[in-house]
Amino acid sequence: MNNLSFTACSIWLRTKNLNKRNNIEIVNLNKTIKGKEKNYSDFFDIMLDFCKEYNNFVINRYEQKMFKIDTKDIKIEETKKLRYIYLEVNSGGDGIQADIINPETKGVVYTRKREYAETIKFKVYIAIPKGDNVYKGIIMFQNIGQFGIKTITTDYIKAFIEEKLKLMTVVGSICPEIYVDKLLKYEELKKIVYTRNIVSNDKSDTDQIGYGKEERTLTNFVNMNGWKERISAYMNSNDMVYEFENQKYNVVKLITSANGKQRTININNLENLSIIEGIPDSVRNSNGDIEDEKMKKYFTEMAEEYLERMVYNQKQTSHD
Repeated sequence: MNNLSFTACSIWLRTKNLNKRNNIEIVNLNKTIKGKEKNYSDFFDIMLDFCKEYNNFVINRYEQKMFKIDTKDIKIEETKKLRYIYLEVNSGGDGIQADIINPETKGVVYTRKREYAETIKFKVYIAIPKGDNVYKGIIMFQNIGQFGIKTITTDYIKAFIEEKLKLMTVVGSICPEIYVDKLLKYEELKKIVYTRNIVSNDKSDTDQIGYGKEERTLTNFVNMNGWKERISAYMNSNDMVYEFENQKYNVVKLITSANGKQRTININNLENLSIIEGIPDSVRNSNGDIEDEKMKKYFTEMAEEYLERMVYNQKQTSHD
């Protein structure tokens, strides 16, 4: 039975160009959004059109990948805190010639040709908080073992919204502190690597000042609460200089192991940090297949947990 996990990100829309005040305009996801040919009542109205656009397979010949959204029974559902849509995306690419074996009889039941595409069905969940001033939502992508659809799905969403609305779609971090909490809670943090630049004034070997790096690796963490506070402080710092035992470091990296995969997280680059979590076997039926109602319930519980700490109701403007 394949390992199931999901990748969770924030999603928001912004203007492509700066306004007269030299700021980027962030779009309210629960209000009317102006498009090139029509106005959309809200973000979900855009997503419903997006799903219709890709209800048949499209092929990216350059990457040899296929993409399709099953539009059957797509509807906007809601809880007290949010509205959401739950999608099934079918994606895959050209494979290799292979024999399909019946494990019982050990016989070949089918030979797949190289030009035949192998596609896999994944679940995607998009949630938008309720309220008048909402500028960020949450998007979750199911992963099956090593396979996922975050990149191809977001690429098509970005292209669609740019074409239809002349807006940019940003898929980024929900809240770095949430990720750190989960790393420490489930003891998935394996190493912390501190790196600092060293400037040498020794000119014996060169006419110019020499540069080097000093690296320090820490393992076997015992005081998790203390490390949680320290790492959270690093993440909220604007200085890009991190202190540890009276030394200042330029770079801090977290080496984690979640769902059987090693991941390196650079504290200096958190804007695109996505949360990756396991999906419990309780969402499967007795045959090992996903039960959609259980999966929707699980995604909704996770989305509401993230929303408790995610800043989504402030119209943030930033400079390019």
